[in-house]
This record gives sequence, structure tokens and C-alpha cells, in this order.
Amino acid sequence: MRFILIIFLFIFSVNYSFSEEKEEKIVWPPPPDKAKIQWIKTIDKVEDIESERGFFRKILDVIVGKEKKQLVKPFGSFFFKNKLYITDTGANVVFIFDLKNKRVDYIDEIKDYGFSSPIDVVVDRFGNIYVSDSVLGSVFVFDKDLKYKGKIGSGFLQRPTGLAINNKENRLYVSDTVAGKIYVFDLKGKLLQQIGKIGQGDGEFNKPTFITVDKNGDLYVVDTMNTRIQIFNKDGKFITKFGERGTVIGTFANPRGIAVDSDGNIYVTDTLLSAVQIFNRKGQLLLVVGHYGTRNGEFAFPADITISSKDYIFVSDSYNMRVQVLRYLKGGK
Repeated sequence: MRFILIIFLFIFSVNYSFSEEKEEKIVWPPPPDKAKIQWIKTIDKVEDIESERGFFRKILDVIVGKEKKQLVKPFGSFFFKNKLYITDTGANVVFIFDLKNKRVDYIDEIKDYGFSSPIDVVVDRFGNIYVSDSVLGSVFVFDKDLKYKGKIGSGFLQRPTGLAINNKENRLYVSDTVAGKIYVFDLKGKLLQQIGKIGQGDGEFNKPTFITVDKNGDLYVVDTMNTRIQIFNKDGKFITKFGERGTVIGTFANPRGIAVDSDGNIYVTDTLLSAVQIFNRKGQLLLVVGHYGTRNGEFAFPADITISSKDYIFVSDSYNMRVQVLRYLKGGK
């Protein structure tokens, strides 16, 4: 049976290489305006990353019966040193896509048990990986070799969701959606500070979700049920806010993921609008990327978003069971 499967793989690999179609060019805004964002590719299965592996490596996987996990509901994301880290709340796994070496690794176990609901992931400058699990109520830590090291916040975190890291200050930020606050830890897990409380005023939250830190160390919080973005300095002092509730472009229906590009533009995903909206620091709308759909450049309830140092944008297109890759065209094209 395996011999037949091997022959099939060989035939399939040969035929598939001749049937690939050229990827379409999708940009925002569309011509004749100067493009600012370009769609690059879609990752909807691990084979999209491993496509350049050698033929005999693929044969070996078949012979040893290596299990392949697939994207079910990609959620949180982080990019670090050519690797894209994606939590999947459907598969209860953390995918690690090594885009340089065309390899896919997984974290699916915490000692002798698995994740219940892995929400977000970040990586520190030493390569340690931090994963929040909203059901298990902890942030789990793994080393660069994917070995379990310990957990943070167990016993007092109620529903940890979004994570952010400041590698210059060695600080880990954890959003607790139920408690309505942001916890700040050092990288050894010592609690340093708490930011905010439940409420609607400046520095107060109603179900905060994803968070991010920009190159200056400022903290951005998606204050989801208050339908706004709040910005704090590295010491947790409130700076500014923007956003209002609505169902039209420029407002927020259910803001979720957040990221900042190299020019300081702020990207916010909205699960109900199924789009990525881009704002400046003053909260002025600059551009809208995508709308509801299943084609390239369209989204279905997008969750988190992350941006690399080279301005590649990774959107967890959750209900389309894929990650879409875009790029900010610095200066336009």
C-alpha cells in the first residue's frame, strides 16, 4: 500500500509543477491610484510552506507515517527571524512556519497534556516562545527548541488572550479579557505592573483582546467592547485613543487584531466588517484592505495581524482557514 502511495506522490508532484497558475496581482488602493498595499500569497496548508522540500524527504514522511497538522482556525500571530508563529484555536496547536528553510514545526503539548484554547503567541530575543491559553488561564513558555519551560500567571490570570513583548525592556504584556486589564511581567514571570481596570474612561477597558508594541515601546490595546484603540507608553501611562462604534468603514464593529508598520501606520482587523482598516496615530482612516469573501484579498472574520520588520503583513483569516500575506509598499508603487 505504501509503495502505491509513493508512486502516486511521484506522479502528483510531477504533474502539479506544470499546473500551477501565476498568482494574480491585487493592490490597495486599486489603479489608477498609487498602490500602498499588495497581496502576496495565501498559506492555507502546510504544504504551501514545504513545497520546496526534496522529493525523498516527502517519501520519508510517507514511509514513517509522519502526521501532518493543518490549519483549522488560525488566530494569534507573531513574526520573528524569518519564522511565522500562528496559534490555531481549532487544531489547538501552535504552527511555526520557517519561511527561509521551508519547514513547519508544531507545539501541541504542555508536558503531558495539550492546549485547550491557544489564543496568542510572541517570541523574545532569546527565542523563547510564549503562548496564552484562555481556558487554562496561563501563559506557557517554551524554549527555542520547543521544549516546555514553565508557565506565567497561573492562579490569577482569568482569561489571558493578547500578548505583546518589548525586547528592549524585557517585558511581557498580557491582556486579560475578563479582568479588563493588562498585566506586565518580566521575562522570568515576575509581575511588574497592572494597567487599567474595567470601565469606559481613559485607561479603562471592556474586554481587551489583542495588543502590540511598536518600535518605540508604546503599547497598543484593542479595547474590543469599547470599540476603540488605546495607546500607552512603555511605563503604562495613557497617551491617546481613537475609534467609535459602527458598521461602516472608519468605525469599529468588533475590532480584534492590531499591528504597526515601519512608518507607524496602525492596522486593525475587524471580525464583523471582515476587513483590515489602516489608521494614522491621530485615528484618521488611511485605507481599507479587503471585505467579506473567500477569494484572495478577501476575509472571513479575520483575527490577529502581525507585521515583519520588512513590512510583510500576515493576517489570520480565521474562517477561511488560512493566513494571507500582504506587504506595505513603503512610499507607494
